[in-house]
Amino acid sequence: MRNEELDRIIEKSFRAKPDFILSDDFAQKITAAVEHREQWKSDLIDYLNIIGIILVLTIFVSGFYYFINREIVLHIFDFISRNVLQVLLVGFILNFILFADRVLLRLLFSRWNRT
Repeated sequence: MRNEELDRIIEKSFRAKPDFILSDDFAQKITAAVEHREQWKSDLIDYLNIIGIILVLTIFVSGFYYFINREIVLHIFDFISRNVLQVLLVGFILNFILFADRVLLRLLFSRWNRT
């Protein structure tokens, strides 16, 4: 496209009235939606960071105890292997509580504060 054609199209679009009308609070709604999405991402990343830190610390402490006293770690693994379902259930419940605390409650409170 040449510059003259582009200038003509731009001038024509400025002279014509738009076919739509934006509401008065359009910018506020867009800003709130962007803030909401960024808050969700931030809360989820915060939750995943905490889970990662907990896993790394658990592995580190287990390795430390394994080198100091293998019997303790073997007893713990024996307990876990005998009670797999209960350990998984407790882990799932604790994980859900942490997820609800770090992500879901913040999401709900931010929605209530908007209205």
